[in-house]
Amino acid sequence: MTEAAAAPVGLADVTDPLPTATRSDERSALWSCLGAGFATLLDSAVAAFTAPAVQSSLALADSDIQWFLASFSLMFGLGLAPAGRLGDAYGRRGLFIAGLALFLVGGIASATAMSAWWVIGGRLVQGFGAGVISAQVLAVIQDTFTGPARLRALAGYTAAGAAAAIVGPVAAGLALWLIPAEFAWRIILLLPIPFTIATIVFGFRGLPRSPRVRRTTDLDVPGIAALGLLVVLVTIPVIDPGLPAHTIVAVIAACALLLTGLVWWERRYARRGKLPLFTPALMRSRGYVTGNVVAALWFGAVLAFGTIKTVYFLQMSDIPALALALALIPTALARMVAARWGQRLFVTHGPALVTYGLVIQTICLAVSAAAALCSDGWALFLILSAIQIGSGLSGGVVEPPLRVVTLAFSPPSLHGVGASFLQLTQRLSATFCIALTTGVLLAFGGTASTQSLMWAVLLCAGASAIATVASFSPHFRGDSPLAQ
Repeated sequence: MTEAAAAPVGLADVTDPLPTATRSDERSALWSCLGAGFATLLDSAVAAFTAPAVQSSLALADSDIQWFLASFSLMFGLGLAPAGRLGDAYGRRGLFIAGLALFLVGGIASATAMSAWWVIGGRLVQGFGAGVISAQVLAVIQDTFTGPARLRALAGYTAAGAAAAIVGPVAAGLALWLIPAEFAWRIILLLPIPFTIATIVFGFRGLPRSPRVRRTTDLDVPGIAALGLLVVLVTIPVIDPGLPAHTIVAVIAACALLLTGLVWWERRYARRGKLPLFTPALMRSRGYVTGNVVAALWFGAVLAFGTIKTVYFLQMSDIPALALALALIPTALARMVAARWGQRLFVTHGPALVTYGLVIQTICLAVSAAAALCSDGWALFLILSAIQIGSGLSGGVVEPPLRVVTLAFSPPSLHGVGASFLQLTQRLSATFCIALTTGVLLAFGGTASTQSLMWAVLLCAGASAIATVASFSPHFRGDSPLAQ
C-alpha cells in the first residue's frame, strides 16, 4: 500500500476522481442495490401491522410499543454514519454483505422474541444493519451513475420501495386474516428474511470485489454516540409524558450539556485534521444543510402518518388488516408512476419540483386531519385511502429529486459521507416523529380515538408545512449545481 493510499480521509480529501463503470457493472450494481432496498423497505412496510398483536402477545406497555416502532429508525440512522465512511475508505461490497447479515440476525431475533427487551433489541440490531446497507446503496448509486442516469437509478430505488409497500402490507394482511394474531406477527416480521438471503447471494456476485480506494478513515465514534444519546434523551419525555417535573428538568439539562459537548468535540475533532460527523465541507454548504432539513421533516411526517394510520385502524375498527393492506396498493402504484413521471418534470422545473410535491403532501395531510374530525370507521378509512393516493403521487415526485439536489452539493470523495448523513437526519427525524405521534395517538388511556388521530396527523402536517417553507430557500433552489 502506498503512502498516499494509506492517508486518512481528512478535510482536504474532496476531489478524488471516481472510476468509470461499464454498463454491465452498472446493471449488476443497480440490481444489488434494488434488492437490498426492497428487503429493508419491506420490513418498514410491515412493522406497523404487527404492533397491536405484538403488544397483546408480549403484554407490552405503551412505552414499549413506542420503542418497538421507533427503535428501527434510531439505529438505522446511527448505522449510516460509520458505514458510509468505512465504505468510502474500503469499498462497498464487504459492508453491504455485513449489513445484510446483521439485518438477517436482527429480524430472526425480533420474530422469535418472548419479551419486550428481546423484541426491541432485535429491532435495534436489524435497524443498525439496515443503516449499514443503506449507506452502501446510496453511495454505490452516487459512485456509479451521473446526470440523468443517477436520477433514473434513484427513481428505481423509489420504485423498489413502492413495490415493497405493495407486497409487504398485502402479505401482512393475509397473515393476520388467516393465522391467529399471536403467531401471525412473528411470520410477518420474518417476511424480509428470504429476500435478504437472496440479496446476500446476489451482492456477492453483483458488487465489485475490489474496494474503490484503500485508506484509513475517521469514524468519529464519540460524535455518533453523543448524537444518538441526544436523540434518545429528547425522545424520552415523548415516550413517557408522565415523568415527574424534576426528571424533565434533568433531561433538559442533560440535553443541553450533551449538545454543548458535541459542538466542542466536533470542532476539536476537525481542528485535529479529522473528519467529524458534522463534516465542515458539508456543513458549510447551505444548500446541503437546507436539503437535509427538508428531507428530515418530509420523511418524518410521511413515516409517522403511515404508522399512526395503520395502528389506529387495527386497534379501533373492525376493518380487516387485509383491507388496510389492499388500500395501500393504489398509493404505492401512484408513487411508482410519479417517480418515473417526475424524471421528466425535473428536467423542466429543477429543484422547484420538490416544493410542488411538498405542497401537495401538506394539503393531503391537512385534509386527512380534518377528515378524522368529521368521520369514523369505514367512511374515514375510505376517505384517507383516497387522499393517500395524492400522497403517493407527491412522494414519488419529491423523493428522487430531493436526494439528487441535496447530494449534488457533496464533493465526489464524500459521496458516502453525504448520502449517509442525509439518511441519518431522515431516520433520526422519523424516530422522534413516530414516537411523538404514536404517543399522541395513544394519549387517552392507551387507546386511540378520532380526536387523538386528528392531533397526531396535524403534527405530521405541521412538519410537512415547515419542510415546504424551507424548500423555497434560494440556497436549495437557486444555488443548486443542478439549477445552474
